[in-house]
Amino acid sequence: MPANARPGPSIDDHEAPVVRAIHATERQAQRARRAEIARQRQRSALVDLLAQTMEELHISMSELNAARRAREESKAK
Repeated sequence: MPANARPGPSIDDHEAPVVRAIHATERQAQRARRAEIARQRQRSALVDLLAQTMEELHISMSELNAARRAREESKAK
């Protein structure tokens, strides 16, 4: 091999900005997926808690809907 012919820098030694950006995008997408899974789990737990509380306190759906309507009306003012 001639003395002036050097192999290019390896990705391990010095990643190109594009490669770093790709990896950063992959990490961001993975974090977003994990956050969505956690949000779905929390939502499910909240719905279960709401159902349990409604049952324990004898809150009917019509009573809940009336409270929701009253809250929406108060927010509109």
